[in-house]
Parts: sequence; structure tokens; C-alpha cells
Amino acid sequence: MKLFRLLALAAAVLPAPVAGSVSEATIDSSGNVITNDDTIDKTIGKNEELSTHVTNQSPFRSDIYWDDGEYGTLISTLDPEESGSLNTYLGHQFFVTRHGVKEGLFVDEERLVFKVGQRDQQFYIPKNAAPSTKLCQDRFSVCKDYSKNGGCQSSPGWMIVHCCESCDEALNASELIDPKKRCSKENLNTPEPVWKAGDLNKLFESWATNETLKDEFGLEVVSSPEPEKYQATWEKASEGAPWVVVFNNFLTDSEVADLIRGGEIEGFERSTDQGNINEVGEMEKVVSKTRTSSNAWCMHSCERLPGVRSATKKIEEVTGIPYVNYESFQLLNYEKNQFYRSHHDSSSTDTTPAGHRILTFFLYLTDVEEGGETYFNKLDLAIKPKKGKALVWPSVRDDNPTYWDARMFHEAKDVIKGKKMAANHWIHMNDYHTPNDWGCTGSFT
Repeated sequence: MKLFRLLALAAAVLPAPVAGSVSEATIDSSGNVITNDDTIDKTIGKNEELSTHVTNQSPFRSDIYWDDGEYGTLISTLDPEESGSLNTYLGHQFFVTRHGVKEGLFVDEERLVFKVGQRDQQFYIPKNAAPSTKLCQDRFSVCKDYSKNGGCQSSPGWMIVHCCESCDEALNASELIDPKKRCSKENLNTPEPVWKAGDLNKLFESWATNETLKDEFGLEVVSSPEPEKYQATWEKASEGAPWVVVFNNFLTDSEVADLIRGGEIEGFERSTDQGNINEVGEMEKVVSKTRTSSNAWCMHSCERLPGVRSATKKIEEVTGIPYVNYESFQLLNYEKNQFYRSHHDSSSTDTTPAGHRILTFFLYLTDVEEGGETYFNKLDLAIKPKKGKALVWPSVRDDNPTYWDARMFHEAKDVIKGKKMAANHWIHMNDYHTPNDWGCTGSFT
């Protein structure tokens, strides 16, 4: 049985839960719906810590959220048939979602909630708990306030998926809740792609012949389709090989420091992989079996740090590709023995609005005493981490940039001694920011 706690949250300072726009249900010990559970034990003091138990009888891996009066604080995750104990307080309320998304679980079309009113309560996520068949609804009590304050316009994708009813008048959300409509090229006004056939080689060739880049950033061609012409330093480079380049001193110390600080601000968490996509376009996060690192996404306060902004600006200037095509910096932390097994940064074809990840611009933020290399499996090429160095490679083909380059599988080798910190921008074929704003990338952070 898991034990999960609400740390340092006294009932005296917590907001009372506010009812949402859908009916709510609690479940008794027999799994029956209780629609009017106002039983409160008046002998319980407001600061008395209570023990509550939750059993997941449903077929879904389920997330338990404390209802903080906004959009919930994740407390724990329960697998099917798993139980957990929760230390909480009188009057607290919890809601349940399918793991990795904020898609609530319902019983007979009533939202499943747990309301704490007694000592040693036992709650159940019953066998028939499931997502609602009604796609357009407000998931949180704050939806109406967010809508009044302009949220539908500033964050349309997030609001359509999480606050559909409150944004229906402003955005026709009940129609756009369907990702096929919301994410159409017509709705997103998708621009022309940044690369056509031949543009990949043009970019790398321009780097390879640019003496300023060599002097300022220590540009080194590691591999190229014409290794002799471009003085490739990898001894195994042969005619027709893919481009791999490094900028040996790309980042300043202050840029490195701010990227590391940004990860601390955002908070590193165990890295996840992409899972299934539900009916409204949310992509499930699943714990990775092939990567053991921690990561964070550089957003909000992190993106405003001077060193982060200057690093991104430098990448824009070098690549000639605008920032709207970039995913936010992914910040990575590898401790001893951690790794990321062989993978590709794109897929064979990509018909999503943002298109392929065409370039990976990978930045090393620390030296690593031993291990931690970026290893291209099919090439048998290893790049050693070095603080301030940038490693760049394409994920697509020059003759057809709408199709992946299957040679570019790579992995992060185990860190044997020391610690590896890194950051990367994935750069897309098309505008990434607009689809992301409209909830068309699977991410709703």
C-alpha cells in the first residue's frame, strides 16, 4: 500500500472546494454512488491530521488530485487494484483522473470526488469508473473566472480542452474540442515549411565554410556527405554520411548557469515517454523504461532568464530558423548510472501541424568525468560531453525533409562518473508555437 501525504497543508489555510459545472459523486465502501455526502464528524478539529484510504478497482491507472480551488495538485498515482493511504484534513476534497492527463473519471456521468469528513474513511475508484462521454465540459471550478479574465483568447488550446463550456461562446469550443477541427491547417493558418529539398545541405555547407563560426564558436564538422571536402574529423566518415557538427565553445558561462538555474526553477522530474492520445488530443505521459534521467521544460520564469534568451537567440541566428519553430528548451539531468537508450527524435513521417523535428540543437552544460556520451548507434559515433559545447544533427533527409533519416538513432550512454546536465531545442519544419497554443501537440502544460 502506498502512503501519500499533503505536506504542511493545514485545513485552516486551505480554500474550500468549489463545485464545478458537472455533477459530482462519492463512492461508499460497497462501490455505490452517494450524491449527497454531507456527513461531517463535528468532533474532528480543523488541524487534526486524518488518515484516508483509497483503493483503485478501475481498469485505469489513476491520478489522485487534491482540489486546491484551481486545477488540482497531484498527490499520487494508483495502478489498477492498488491501494494507498492519504494523510489529510477535514473538509479536503480530491478528484480522480486518468493517469497522465486531466481527463476526469466519472461514475454514471457524475464526476468522481472524495470528500473528507470522517476519521479512517475508505474511498474506492470503482470498476465502472470511466471518462465521461461528454467531451465539452468545464473540468475545474476556476474555468468561468479564467474565461472572464481572457483565458480563452490567451490559451485557447488549454481552455478548449479543460474549460470547454466556459469558452464555447468565445471560441465555439464545443466544435473545436474535436482535434481534427481544432488542429486543421485552416484553423491554424499553417505557414509554408522552413525547408524544402536541398535546404538541409545548404545550411550545413554554409556552416562548414564559415570561418567566423570556426573562430567564434569552434565549429567542427564531425561527419558530412563529403568528408574530405569539409574536413570531417571523424575517422569513419565516408561519402554520403549524414551531417553531424559541434560548436566546441557555443555557450558562455553565464548562459550555462542560467540554463541550469532554469531547470532548478521548473523542477526536474523523472523523464517520461509519449503515450496514447485521447479523443480531445491529450497525450498520456508514461514512465519511460528506456530513459532514467530527469527533465524539466524551460517555460515562463525560466524562459525569461537572460542567459536562456541569449542562448536561444544565438541558435536562431546560426540556423536562420525563427523561434516559433522551436519547442521550449528541454533541460536534462543525468546522475550516475542513468541513461537514455537508443531512440530517434522524429518519426518516419509526420503529418502533425508542426511537422517533423528537423534539427536537434543539443547543449552540454557540464563536463562528465566518464561516460555520458551521445552515441549514434547506426554510425558508431560517440560525442563526449563538454561544458558549453553544442552538438547539432538533422533528423530528416536532405532530398526529402518530410521523411526521417533512419541513420540518426542515438542514445545517451550511462554516466559512469560525475554528472551530466544538458539542454536541447527541437526545431520543427513548421511553426510549432501556434499548434502548441491551440492544443495540437499533445501537451497541455
